[in-house]
Amino acid sequence: MFDPETIEFLGRPLLMRLATLGADGYPQVTPVWYLQEGNCLYTSTQRDRVKYRNMSRDRRVGASIDDDARPYRGVSIKGIATFHEPGEPGFDVRDMVRRIVARYIPPDEVQTMLEWLFQGPRVVIEIEPVNVAKIGSGWTQH
Repeated sequence: MFDPETIEFLGRPLLMRLATLGADGYPQVTPVWYLQEGNCLYTSTQRDRVKYRNMSRDRRVGASIDDDARPYRGVSIKGIATFHEPGEPGFDVRDMVRRIVARYIPPDEVQTMLEWLFQGPRVVIEIEPVNVAKIGSGWTQH
């Protein structure tokens, strides 16, 4: 689903604006850290957050990842979210959160951030894209 140019772009530590559908039918948008791996995007949240409640009710999500430097470019994604819970066989939630965090902060701060993040019940959200669109004029492939 992601071509090489998109994979290179997603490898940068940009924010993903994750949109979930609220109970009132309106989108709720939250900036989050993420990791692209294979054909999926991963992020993390606490179970008491609005986005968790929204995705528990409706797994459809939207996301935008963009760069504010010229020439502008970004990626718009529609996808389906799946939760990974601590202790799930074959999936290490703590390790995935560590890998996400390590993209955004210095190595000597990762452990402290993990301890802070895991003070409450944390899950990993896997987003499987159903549609990916490049946005902006800064792309070489269209």
